[in-house]
Amino acid sequence: MLGGLINTLAATVSWKAACFFAVGSLNMSDKRRKQRQLFDCILEISWQDGHANSRTLTVHAIDLSNSGIRVESSEPIDQHTEVYVRAERYGLTGSTSVRHCARRGSKYVLGLEFCPVSESAGTEDREVFVDYYELLQISPNAEPDTIHRVFRIMAARSHPDNKETGNNERFLLLTKGHAVLSDPARRAAYDQRHRVRRPQPLPVFGLKEFAEGLEGEVNRRLGILSLLYNRRRTNPEVPGISVLELETVMSFPREHLECAIWFLHEKQYIRAGDHSDYVISAIGVEYLESEVPANGVLSKLLHAPQSVDSTSSEAQDPSHALALVRAR
Repeated sequence: MLGGLINTLAATVSWKAACFFAVGSLNMSDKRRKQRQLFDCILEISWQDGHANSRTLTVHAIDLSNSGIRVESSEPIDQHTEVYVRAERYGLTGSTSVRHCARRGSKYVLGLEFCPVSESAGTEDREVFVDYYELLQISPNAEPDTIHRVFRIMAARSHPDNKETGNNERFLLLTKGHAVLSDPARRAAYDQRHRVRRPQPLPVFGLKEFAEGLEGEVNRRLGILSLLYNRRRTNPEVPGISVLELETVMSFPREHLECAIWFLHEKQYIRAGDHSDYVISAIGVEYLESEVPANGVLSKLLHAPQSVDSTSSEAQDPSHALALVRAR
C-alpha cells in the first residue's frame, strides 16, 4: 500500500524526492500521475502566522498527489504561507506552501504544495541566517542518521505539548533546520552559506599565555567574558554565544574551556541563555568594566572584531595579534 511505499522510500532519500515522488522531475501534464491517492495519516504542521508568532498544529491528511497534499485543519492558514510538515510516523519533515484554504463544516481543508528545491533555497536566502548545526548542536559533517536522531530528541523537548520545556518558536526553528539538513540539495546550498558565515579564530587566543598554566586559565576566563560583552553590546537581540562558537573563535577544545565556564557561571558573571548558549550578566559586565581602567590591553580585546578573515594579513601575522589579557 501507499504507506509501505512511503516508508520504504523514506529510508533512503528525502521527504520531497522520495515520499512525494520528486515533484520537480515529473511530467505534470500527465493527468493520471496527478491523480490523488488516499493518505490516512496524522501530520504535524508548523508555521508563522500574520503576527510573526510561531504556531504548531496537528492535522489529518486527506490525500496525496505528486504536487502536494491536502489536510484537514482546525484552523485556517493564509494562502502562500510557508508551512513545515512533519510525519512522525515516517520520521520525515518537508517544506510546503499553502495553495488554498477552504472551510468544510467546522474544519478547514488546506492544500499544501511541495516547494521545489530552488524555491526553498530562494526563501532561505532572504531569511535571517540561522546556524542549524549550532541549533541542533551537531557537527557540520554529521551523518543524516545523526541529524534525524538529534532532531527527534530536541524536538520532543521543545514541542508545544511539553508543559515543562515546550517552546513553540524554538520548535519551529528545529523543524526548519531538520527540513533543510535532511534534504541533500537544500543542505548543499545551505552549507555554502554556512562556510562563508562561519566565525574565524581570533589570533590573540593563539598566544601561549592563553594555553599554559594558571595564567592561561585566568586569561581564558577574561577572554570568554570579553567575547560575551562584545556580543551583548553589538547584538543585544541575540546576545548569547554557544560553547561551539567559543571553541571556534578561541581555538580551544571544549575541555579547555569547561573549567573557565564553570567558574564564570558559579560567580554569576555569566548565565545560560535560551538556546544552549551563554550570555554575560550585569555582574559580569561590572566586573569586566572594572578591569579596564587598570588594564589597557583588556580594552583592546573588548574592541576586537568578533571574527577574523582567515585570508587577511592580520590573521597570518602574529605581530598583529592583540596584546595578552592579564588579570589584575
